[in-house]
Amino acid sequence: MCTFCVFRTSQSWLYPDQQKKEEVMSRQISQRMLQCQYLLLYLCSADGEQIFATNPCLYHPQLQDYSTVIKTPTWLGKVADKLQEQLYQTVGEFVSDVQLIFNNCATYNRDNAEFLAKGNGLKELFDGEFKSVFNISDN
Repeated sequence: MCTFCVFRTSQSWLYPDQQKKEEVMSRQISQRMLQCQYLLLYLCSADGEQIFATNPCLYHPQLQDYSTVIKTPTWLGKVADKLQEQLYQTVGEFVSDVQLIFNNCATYNRDNAEFLAKGNGLKELFDGEFKSVFNISDN
């Protein structure tokens, strides 16, 4: 079964009680790999145009000044590679890299409403799905 299917069938019993965000962020990722893989696949599928999938410095020649504006570029493919290579220790490290994608987008696209909106939309989707996946309370 694919990650989506495995996650959907197990979601109801993974977190029956509400969690606090701080607790989730500090958990070892090795025991939360399914949830993180699901979240990454969710983002990749929501990014229909694959804007955030690849290194913007290499695959978007029109962004010639990107590396001078953005000091720590990252993208969904890089996050996927780090997840696969088990380079994250905690859920928080994974989430931090995903959030960096959105922060970089907001910084670079301050004057580009179209791409700023795409980044903000994907960020909202991620934040909502993250809360849902880990059953995080808003308190």
